[in-house]
Amino acid sequence: MCVHTHTHTYTRPSLRSTVMKNHTLNLLPILALASLFIKISGSISLRPVLTGPDMAYLSSRVVFWCIAPDSSLPVTYELMWDAGVLIGTVADLQGDQPASFKLKVTASSEGSYHCKATTGRSTGVSDSIKLRVVTPPSNTKVTSEPFPPVAYEGSRIVLSCSVTKGSHLSYTWFFNRKEVTSITSPLLLLTANKLVVRNVAPEHAGYYYCMAWSRVQDTKRFSSSSEVQVTVKKYVSKPRISFYISKEGASYHGNVTCWSTRGSPPVNISLSLDDKEVGSATATESLSAWFPVAMVLGRDMGMAQCRLTTEVQELMSEPVTLEVVPVGGDVKVEVEYLYTADSKMAAARLSCHISRGTFPYVSWLLNESVLPSETHEDSHIQPVLSHYALMDHRQTLVLTKLSLEEPGYYRCRSRDNYDESGPWVESAAVLVQVTDWNLYSMPRETPSTETPLKVFMNTIEVISIVFCCLLLLTLAVGVGCMYKVFDYKQGHAHITTTNPTPDALPLSAPMSQSGGERDDTDWDSSSVVIFEVYSCIKDNNSSLRMFASLTFVVVLVLCYCSKESSQSILGRPQLFGPSEALVKSIAEFSCKLKIYPENETILFQLFKEDNRDKFLGEFTSLNGEVAVFLMSIKPKHEGNLECVAKGQNNSNIEPTVSYPHYLKVVEPVQGAKISVRSGPVEFFEGKTLELHCDLTAGNHVSYKWLLNGQLVSPSRLHYVADGQLLIHRTTSKDSGSYQCVATNHFNKTDYTNSSQVVITVKDVVSTPDISFTVLKQDPHNYYAMVTCQSTKGTPPVTFSLYNRTELVSNKTVEETQATFKVSLVLGLHMGWLQCQADNGDQIKFSQWIPLEVVPVGGPVMMHYDYDIGENYAVIGLRFYCKAAKGSFPQYQWFLNKTLLHDQGSFFYVVNQPPEQSILLLSVGRSSTGTYHCEVSDSFDNTTAIGSNKLYLDKEVLNRLPVLVVAVVFGCFTALILLVSICCWLGTIFRQRQYGDKSLSLEMEGRVAAYESELDSSEYHEDADVVNTARAGEFDQASEASVDEWPKFKACLKEGEDLGSHL
Repeated sequence: MCVHTHTHTYTRPSLRSTVMKNHTLNLLPILALASLFIKISGSISLRPVLTGPDMAYLSSRVVFWCIAPDSSLPVTYELMWDAGVLIGTVADLQGDQPASFKLKVTASSEGSYHCKATTGRSTGVSDSIKLRVVTPPSNTKVTSEPFPPVAYEGSRIVLSCSVTKGSHLSYTWFFNRKEVTSITSPLLLLTANKLVVRNVAPEHAGYYYCMAWSRVQDTKRFSSSSEVQVTVKKYVSKPRISFYISKEGASYHGNVTCWSTRGSPPVNISLSLDDKEVGSATATESLSAWFPVAMVLGRDMGMAQCRLTTEVQELMSEPVTLEVVPVGGDVKVEVEYLYTADSKMAAARLSCHISRGTFPYVSWLLNESVLPSETHEDSHIQPVLSHYALMDHRQTLVLTKLSLEEPGYYRCRSRDNYDESGPWVESAAVLVQVTDWNLYSMPRETPSTETPLKVFMNTIEVISIVFCCLLLLTLAVGVGCMYKVFDYKQGHAHITTTNPTPDALPLSAPMSQSGGERDDTDWDSSSVVIFEVYSCIKDNNSSLRMFASLTFVVVLVLCYCSKESSQSILGRPQLFGPSEALVKSIAEFSCKLKIYPENETILFQLFKEDNRDKFLGEFTSLNGEVAVFLMSIKPKHEGNLECVAKGQNNSNIEPTVSYPHYLKVVEPVQGAKISVRSGPVEFFEGKTLELHCDLTAGNHVSYKWLLNGQLVSPSRLHYVADGQLLIHRTTSKDSGSYQCVATNHFNKTDYTNSSQVVITVKDVVSTPDISFTVLKQDPHNYYAMVTCQSTKGTPPVTFSLYNRTELVSNKTVEETQATFKVSLVLGLHMGWLQCQADNGDQIKFSQWIPLEVVPVGGPVMMHYDYDIGENYAVIGLRFYCKAAKGSFPQYQWFLNKTLLHDQGSFFYVVNQPPEQSILLLSVGRSSTGTYHCEVSDSFDNTTAIGSNKLYLDKEVLNRLPVLVVAVVFGCFTALILLVSICCWLGTIFRQRQYGDKSLSLEMEGRVAAYESELDSSEYHEDADVVNTARAGEFDQASEASVDEWPKFKACLKEGEDLGSHL
């Protein structure tokens, strides 16, 4: 930008100079502003553009492009990171060429990037691009709350999808390998990485897994978890209770059944009798249990009640009295006829009422024949024939087809169900018969005293007679009508010629030919004939048609009656044949009638029950031959077979059907193969193992499961039934070779086929224990040898060592322990260590321990205590040695400078590191000597600290201390001195108070006492003489005592001298 300044020239130079100076000073700010504007304009015009990704996978490579269009050369591009960190520099010397910056993405690469372009003095900065680093997911797992994922219906379960590594993740859930969405599964709530089932239902049970994935542009990386089986348990319904009784020989055995109709096993079922539990069982396969009980007929054995217990429920059944009353009393049959809505009789219901009996078995008889066959039992309702049905445990017989030609006398009989040889109690016979008046009125019951009618008319014959009479009447009326019609035509011509007026002679008022007067005599008879003629001639055409139609109907009815009357009824055929046959074998069945009709060909056909569309065999009997059917047995032939007998060329013969004959078809087992329905053959403990024994051929099969050649028996966790083996909460003990043995039988032949599969149940690694020892590599370098050890776990196991949150090291080993080497500094706290163990299922964590090693130091103290025997002698001694500080002390005991090892003949060393060490001694001659202990670091024994020394001798230990002896003898001496002083002081006191008299008195007393001991009875002197003599003697003794006193005094002085010496 150029600025031109124009000035005027004046004639006065001084003035011109001044003006130019002033103009120059005024233009300086303008020039400065213009220069600044030029610089700012140049910098604004340089606008670089940065392009590149905003997301990138970890460890991938990305490229950023930077270009400043329309910029002058050369251009220098700089890629800058957050906080002005320079990533790279590229120079553009050709112009309009973008600069590329290639980066390898790391975890620290995330942040904002911008480009700075510089050309000459101009600099431009682009907009920022924030790069997000995406970590691909790995090690995806599904965890559940609760764990294991077993929940009762109506509760809540939460499945979480977790990864060990991954960022910017999305999650997709699958249920039974179908994707879960809010549309397909509205009852499942998807939130972040969780799948929530708020109201669990049985249809939510199945296999779930999740997929964690991330997407960067068109690249998608994902990681899928393994499947987790969610089990939904049903709440059990209120238990029910029933019992039955069986007879074995002369004794009876009862059995009580407890069951529930709904719920999920396992359940605990117990039986209480009069509120006292008498049995308990755990049902793992079904919801029922059986308990044997003692039974006595006619006696109340108590009130029984079932208790059903699960993890969350405890239910009681209704009580039932265990009492079995034998069948007896009166038995009566009641008949009730059932009618349709239009008052037509439809069926008859016969009820058998038994006055008493707990378990009655009812049998029905028709005309003294048992009906139906005793081989057909029923539990609730079972049709036996097409027109008979049994209900209510055979106590109700329903006749569904009633006709005039099938009357009969019915009665029922009953016995105890548990005693087949027991007596029957029978009812009276009741007649069930359908007559004409039965169609309009209720029939009466036949009294039990009425004699049964033995002869009755066939219903078809009665109908035939009635219709024949009706036909004759109709023919008579028809002939009369035809005659009257013919006679009417002739009379009508005569009346027309004599009486042209149509109403001159009404037909309703006939007159006599004699005078037109009414003939009362002829009116009654002629009026009927005239009325019939009038009816016939009223409508000639209509009468003829009616007559023809009526005649046709009568003829048809007569034909039907004739046909019915001409039909023959065959007896019930009897079907014979094997009850068991082998597939592809030839079996022979025969069918015959008791009585064959004469000159009739009978067609026998063999059918499967309830399938008359296709017969299995056919035989024509010309002359009463027994029908024989040869069949190539197929599996579809199993079931009830029936033989149908009918006339081959005579439709008048009513077909009859035999009683069903059950055929069991046995197909030998083949192609046994074990299929693992639960998933892979190698899995971790705690999961459910489900094995199925599949066959390519075979039926009526019994299965046996073997594990390593040993029979697998049902238990609380082992479900064995119908070729299925289900093991809940598996452990490593369930590993091994499983064999399925499938067997079926035909006659005395056994068919067996087996298959094997090897199942490996891996132990989940247990919680590891962590410990460490110290290793001295050189005088200045020490290391901690950290050991991580689990008690169980199937290898390989990966052990990881963490110092707080920092991973120190990890190892994968083929055993359950690993050792790590960590440097340390003595006396310095180096952090907190933790072990993690993982063998593929769950990660287990150890306790935290401090990494700190304190060297041994301080004084070493040693003390002892002892044990005393029966004679108060010391027999045992315990020395204790303890250092003031030290993390890994090593203790050593010495006797007379000889190192004592762990055990000897008289000592035993018990180390309790790091607290102390104990030396146990047996006191004797060999234990005599000087003892002391030394403590050093277990990892460095170059420096040891010793304790004080102590001499030990048996004599010294058991010798009394000098002080004790001195105290005892000193006390004894003091006691003697005290007694002596007392005696001396007493003597002196007596001498001073009584002088010599006291001694003489004492002597007198002694002499008197002595003399009093003499028995005077031995002497026979005079008493006075004796007394006189004794008085003289006393005086003499007193005198002598006074003379001997110096001797006593000298003796007393010697005693005092002896006491002073002691």
